[in-house]
This record gives sequence, structure tokens and C-alpha cells, in this order.
Amino acid sequence: MGGLHAVGIEKGRQAVDGWSTGEDGGCQTACGESVAVVRKKALLRVLARREAERASLHPTDADVQAASEQFRSSHGLSRDEDWERWRAASGLSTDGYAIAMRDFVLVRLVEEHFSREIDALAPDHIAISTARVRHATGD
Repeated sequence: MGGLHAVGIEKGRQAVDGWSTGEDGGCQTACGESVAVVRKKALLRVLARREAERASLHPTDADVQAASEQFRSSHGLSRDEDWERWRAASGLSTDGYAIAMRDFVLVRLVEEHFSREIDALAPDHIAISTARVRHATGD
């Protein structure tokens, strides 16, 4: 078993590759998201790749470039030197970045492809998620 399970996270200690556990025992990543959230986002990328292939949805180079420019602009990384410094500090390869940008476009294309189904499911998803809010507020 590799990936997240291979990092050997122990409660209360910094783990390798930017993974650590919070005081409540919930695993947090270097980006501040829980391991569970990161895994769901990775799953979304995997499923978007598969569905895009099945539905013959293909991002253009211009789409991927636009996604990269938007990402860099929204995160203060428009200057090449800032992007390179961030990328190196985060341990992200240029190939990894390019793949992520392509995946982000694929997610958008698949989302557009299924927009009616997504819109139909959204109200119930919001309603179900209110249980978390209820629990957090003690209602």
C-alpha cells in the first residue's frame, strides 16, 4: 500500500511529505485540508479522466493554458520567478503541475457535461450536509 497510507502518520508528530495529524487526531495536509478531503479531490480527478475519455471530452491546449494562467493569477504566482519558487518549495514537478492543470480542465468539462444531473442532486446534497452544521452547533 503506497501513498497516504505509507507515510506512517502518528498522532502528535510531524509526518513526512507535509502530512501531520492535528490535536484532534484528524490528519491535516500541508495545504490545510484533511487527508479525506484531499483523497476525495484526487478521486474527482481520477473519475474525471475516465469519464472524459468515455465521453470523448478533450481539453484544448488553450483551455489548459487558460486554467494555468487563472490559477497562477488567483494565487499571486503570475511572475515566473514566483511560480518557480512556489513550485520548488511545494515539491511539485513541472509535469505534476501540467497534469493537474489538465485534470482541472477535465473536471470542468465533465461538470459541464453533467450539469443537469448535478443541479438535480445539489439540493439534496445541501440538505444532507446540514446535519454537519446541526451537529457542530449542538442543535
